[in-house]
Amino acid sequence: MHSRGLIDELLELLFPPRCQLCQQPGNDPLCETCLEDALFIGDPICDLCGAPMPEQRPAGQLCEECRDGRILSAARAVGLHELTLRKAVHHYKYQGRTRLAEPFGAMLARVIHRATERGLPMDRCAALVPVPLHPRRRAWRGFDQAELLCRHISPLIDLPVAGDVLRRVRDTTPQTSVQGAHERRENVRGAFEASGAKCLRGRALILVDDVFTTGATIEECVSVLRNAGAVAVYAVTITRTTPHWMLARNELLEGRDDASGHGTGQA
Repeated sequence: MHSRGLIDELLELLFPPRCQLCQQPGNDPLCETCLEDALFIGDPICDLCGAPMPEQRPAGQLCEECRDGRILSAARAVGLHELTLRKAVHHYKYQGRTRLAEPFGAMLARVIHRATERGLPMDRCAALVPVPLHPRRRAWRGFDQAELLCRHISPLIDLPVAGDVLRRVRDTTPQTSVQGAHERRENVRGAFEASGAKCLRGRALILVDDVFTTGATIEECVSVLRNAGAVAVYAVTITRTTPHWMLARNELLEGRDDASGHGTGQA
């Protein structure tokens, strides 16, 4: 037996795998019981940002936030930033539960496959691009959550990770601490730079992050990539904020997770 395999077996005996949320023993980092409370996004959705739309809306409609247009080509998310998924994202980012990158990556790969089946040409993209952390933030956290997601998505959709084409050059205030769409846009303005412009020219890319809130961080990244020559930039995230119409109609499950302060924006 190889020493690496022996070490792994000993570690499993000492620290048996558990669900990263409820801590129940099991091989899945995110167990089926916890996933029962996840609010996954289904049809109908906004054609541009992927936000859930009221059921009576016909297909091909844009949500109120997208009617004035966006720079990004399209965005899609696994689910709403509520309950299980909100808690899981918080554990992943702020408590170092990096095992969650595996199920998150699988979910995002399915979102990309589904979007392609529905007509978005994500299968023609050249690479996955993570929304990067500033080096100081990465050193403090110990990992880059978007880059790790890309590493898990890549083999599932046969697309390389281009982790060096986008850099965060300014350590901004965390978006969770900034209120208002305009203020969030100003907070990240000029925070990113593209490198390797020659390899970006004429290419379509998939931008990967954890949460889509107002879209300020993602759109700033898209703008930088487009200015560097990318012809299209699609975005995928684990979660997105709940549309106002859903909150107003109380269509979320009762007992909504009180996770204020857990982080709803991109960092």
